[in-house]
Amino acid sequence: MKICIDGKNITTKQLTEWKRKRVKKVLKVLNYKSADIRNLNNISKKLVEIKMSYSYQEMYKKLKTKLELSKMIMGTGAYLSGNKRRFARTEIYLDGITAKKAAKGIEDLMLNQSAKNTRVNLAACPDHYVLRPLGEKNVEVIETTGNSPLPVQFFIVFDDETGLQTPRDHSYEYESTGVARLKDGTIIGGVRHQIKDTKTGIKVKLSVEFPSITPTSIIQSHQMHLACEFSYWLQWIKNQKDMDPEAMNKNFIS
Repeated sequence: MKICIDGKNITTKQLTEWKRKRVKKVLKVLNYKSADIRNLNNISKKLVEIKMSYSYQEMYKKLKTKLELSKMIMGTGAYLSGNKRRFARTEIYLDGITAKKAAKGIEDLMLNQSAKNTRVNLAACPDHYVLRPLGEKNVEVIETTGNSPLPVQFFIVFDDETGLQTPRDHSYEYESTGVARLKDGTIIGGVRHQIKDTKTGIKVKLSVEFPSITPTSIIQSHQMHLACEFSYWLQWIKNQKDMDPEAMNKNFIS
């Protein structure tokens, strides 16, 4: 696997150190103290178990004050930014998998709720608290974007391109588009993720749109967030032997 951000290759060491910092932050948010932070693999697994031990209602209640504050901040940022956006972009290359299988796998993880999928989604990035399907094309997300001081709750409506500014690249056979809204309907951004086959595997072009007022540090850290979650998801999907990628459309969140 190769990960590129702003034309530069991201090393395993860079991604590991970013993840270690985010694990420490999330443990603090959840009021869990551990001296085992040196072993990232062990503490990451422990963090997933901690999150899995919460029901949705319990997790929301624990984060409620932070979510209410971040809602006000994000709403204000969206208002002040108007229709101007900033972009967090990351590219991933992975051998030994087809674009069809990768797209189908992401679709399943986003839209089909199960204990297995919940565990995979929580494990993909330390900053994930909730990824919950709500109907055919809607997903509720509670996560920390980039290095923001607060987690945020938003709702993605897939196949909705309202205000989306990332252009479609028709050389990519599969894509996932969606608009991110706060609970009151305020649009705070969107996504356009695209996948195509290469001679040895796939290339994935990821783009998340933020209000233009978003600080550069958050954009840069969210590029690492994308690298962290999608590298995990794609490797996990590649390792699945029983996934049938046939019954799907070109828009892989459909």
